Amino acid sequence: MPISVPSPLPWREYFKDDANHTITGDVQIIEAFPVPQLHIHRRVWIYLPKSYSEGDRRYPVLYMQDGQNVFDQATSWGSEWRVDEALEGMALEDHSLEAIVVAVDHGVAERNNEYNFTINAEYGFGGKGEAFAAFLAETLKPYIDSHYRTLPEPEQTMIAGSSFGAYISLYAAIRYPEQFGRVGGISFVMWHDNNAIIQLIEQAVFSPSLRVYLSIGELETDNPEFNKTAYEHVAQVQQALIAAGMPDNRVRFDYVPAGKHHESTWSELFPVAFRWLLQP
Repeated sequence: MPISVPSPLPWREYFKDDANHTITGDVQIIEAFPVPQLHIHRRVWIYLPKSYSEGDRRYPVLYMQDGQNVFDQATSWGSEWRVDEALEGMALEDHSLEAIVVAVDHGVAERNNEYNFTINAEYGFGGKGEAFAAFLAETLKPYIDSHYRTLPEPEQTMIAGSSFGAYISLYAAIRYPEQFGRVGGISFVMWHDNNAIIQLIEQAVFSPSLRVYLSIGELETDNPEFNKTAYEHVAQVQQALIAAGMPDNRVRFDYVPAGKHHESTWSELFPVAFRWLLQP
């Protein structure tokens, strides 16, 4: 059954407040995009490249989690990623680096539930990740591909996030290989899942076009032991992907000296990860 989606509004029309919005470029916003898999609605941001209005070119698409933090300091929980500024700058350097970005707001109190496909019984969160990933693959992506000039193939479709947003992005790509062929997992974490993502990787059949970028920072937390374990977890994911059949040159793991679990680190990593994921 077709869903009814409100028309997107240019961000200057959408925001009527006096906040200091830091959005750059052509960003449209859909206030209440239906998420039938979870029986909710969610705000969706759509960044269009600098050249989008100039012809009929089609573009790769990057789907991002935690949409509040992607483009705008005024809506972010702390700081923004500055993805719009990064892409506007890269477009001046090289038009081949242009892409559409679709960012979905997290569910605030539901974030940890929606970004995890297993339930962590000790802390009492998770379990809605399968439905959220289905929304991205089966509802949101078809809408974007039918309403914008995209390159819909998996090798032209990226999905990325940080922390639990990185976790659900990798899960979505494993679960839906025909939709997502590029994964950006920044500050990837799996401390909470009793190796469920590793087991999923071991059972998966990967597309030959899949590329996965992973990172962890030296100073993700104030706890050196946790930071050591976080590094080991990401290394474990990298090795599991390779053992499951991915060529090692298609799985990149960056260890970031002095890197923090914060947008200040993630915004610096974004152009690096984005350029690498766009490679054939």
